[in-house]
Amino acid sequence: MTAHPSNTITSAALAPLMRLLESKGFSSMDLLSPGLEPRPEHSSSQRIAISQFDRLLEQSSKLLNDPAIGFSAGQHLDLPSFYLLGFLLSSCQTGREALTILRRYYSLISDTRSPDLFIGHQSIKVVYYVAEGSQFGSHALTEFIATSIHTAGKAFGGHLYQIQGAGFRFPPPSYKDRMEEYFGIPLQFNQPHNWISFSARLLDKPLSQANPDLFRTLQMQAESASSRFSDLQPFSRKVMHILYQWPESIPITKESVADLLSTSSRTLTRRLQEENCQFSALLKEVRLEKAKQALENGHADVQQLAIELGFSDRRGFERAFKQWTGVTPASFRRHVQEQRQSVCEEA
Repeated sequence: MTAHPSNTITSAALAPLMRLLESKGFSSMDLLSPGLEPRPEHSSSQRIAISQFDRLLEQSSKLLNDPAIGFSAGQHLDLPSFYLLGFLLSSCQTGREALTILRRYYSLISDTRSPDLFIGHQSIKVVYYVAEGSQFGSHALTEFIATSIHTAGKAFGGHLYQIQGAGFRFPPPSYKDRMEEYFGIPLQFNQPHNWISFSARLLDKPLSQANPDLFRTLQMQAESASSRFSDLQPFSRKVMHILYQWPESIPITKESVADLLSTSSRTLTRRLQEENCQFSALLKEVRLEKAKQALENGHADVQQLAIELGFSDRRGFERAFKQWTGVTPASFRRHVQEQRQSVCEEA
């Protein structure tokens, strides 16, 4: 099987794999091609094809001589890497709310089908789906997702997270015992679906103090990322932060941003107006910031950049960029290159 070209996953999923490699004495240079390194400021918006992720898992498996690469990488999950989704989950009050947020905004990390939730009185069953790729890649990605859920559950939910079971569509692997030791339960294989279940008894207990270290980490990252917008008022800065982290694969609308902030588009407009700000002005500023950053980093395909920034075509982007800066994107990029060359010659 080969992955459908539209199947992608957030490049933030590379972070646990990179941490695993580093723990074994390797670096990203041993695995990744230039430009693939997950960058913190864009970790939630960059995407890679499932087929590419499959190849990286397979290469990592060979590099480490570890057939359980998905399982091993999943143990190195760090929720803050999934920036916007991590930020949303850290704001949830209960486990039930966190599950709702995860399912509702699953598209922030993958364009595969969102997990199905079956919530009963005693247990919660999460049925998750894996994009079709290579046999090895699909197997490894399945283990990666299950292990990541379990790792995140322990870190995010603390004592409120109590796993009850987990099932996989494939036969038991040779390292089944390792997996059962980590999950702490007998695992089931040859199942009709991939699933994981945990107790529903504490589902509505407050999560606010479940992992204060995680919340502080996310808060520090949010402050750092929003420092470039420090001249804005608090609510406008929060909107700007969300816009800046928004994945390119999902259209930005006022309604979708308001939804993330648990408010209506009308209330969002009013609160911005109270701070003498407009949604369109913030969106324009974010697009300009991203455009400048991409051009400074050598982004040569202006047509692709225009599409990534939400413009319908290259001409519209070039016209807007010149209106914002007084020069065309090509002139801006050339000026940056000349400045760098001049600095290098002086050095």
